[in-house]
Amino acid sequence: MNSQRVLLKLALILCLGLMAMICGYFSLFLRIGTAVVVDPRDILVVLAGVVAGPAGGLIAGLFAGLPGADPLVETPMFIVSGLATGMIARYCLANHSWIPSSALGLGCGYVTAGLVLLGLGWYEDMATFAFRSLIMVNLCILILIIIDSLDPGIFLWERRIGQPDTPHPVERLDLPVE
Repeated sequence: MNSQRVLLKLALILCLGLMAMICGYFSLFLRIGTAVVVDPRDILVVLAGVVAGPAGGLIAGLFAGLPGADPLVETPMFIVSGLATGMIARYCLANHSWIPSSALGLGCGYVTAGLVLLGLGWYEDMATFAFRSLIMVNLCILILIIIDSLDPGIFLWERRIGQPDTPHPVERLDLPVE
């Protein structure tokens, strides 16, 4: 790996991680009643995992979980989410699979949060995390679909560093041929 690639990846990880930390610190969530329904930290951790790999997801997850309301529950949740998302994304890239499916790694983080909640005996928070997971996993898949439809080669940015600026040749099977 050349130094330019490492520095770009580190800058991206730090930007996404710091944005997630700011969202957690200022409680920028969408709530219904007292329950958090949409959490932008989930989206940022998934993006870090997909774009920067497992290490990027892990670091962004650490940044995202620390300023939360329950860091004991949220920090392991975001770390596992970022790590699992990064591993699934790398698998999808290697096998030319559908990249938005890597957002399912977020579900691994919610399972981890559920296990931590069970271990701590905080049973009343289980329903809110379960409801939030149903919304956030689908929302992250939708966001990755939109990003992938705008530029199918955007998730291959690491491989394109240092190459001439030519459009990434990707065959789109869903577009009509004239």
